[in-house]
Amino acid sequence: MEIKQLESQLIENKLMRTYEETGLYEEAVDELFNENNPECINSLIKGFSDATENEEVMFSNLHGIEYFSKTLGLETYIKIILPKLKEMQVDAYGWAETFFLRLLNNDAALDALIRNVEYLSQENKIFIRKMVENLSERNPERFKNKGDIIISKL
Repeated sequence: MEIKQLESQLIENKLMRTYEETGLYEEAVDELFNENNPECINSLIKGFSDATENEEVMFSNLHGIEYFSKTLGLETYIKIILPKLKEMQVDAYGWAETFFLRLLNNDAALDALIRNVEYLSQENKIFIRKMVENLSERNPERFKNKGDIIISKL
């Protein structure tokens, strides 16, 4: 199946309301990962939804995307994933936060994030700033210091 077809299958089944939808979602994710092509990150990101009924399967997509940080290198991965977070804001803001939190909670990823956040478009900087402010407000003890560093680089 072609990447665009797999992307459509992923999007159409991301709510995973039935066993069949879950199977089709998993099939699309597996085939996209088997492409072993970083371009597939664009398609895989579109497969997230905060309204999904199967978070475990969606976490497997997240872990798969994170695996690209090993094959591409952390720096390249962060340059790809950061702008994608804003694309998730309507249907999958919670998942965008999850990706971002996982970067914040990994020392090497945080360092790469700090080095690269200044190169984002103005639109993406605004989105990241709001996300950081929300996280810092919800849990200042854990995120305020890291958040302040990131905001200073925006």
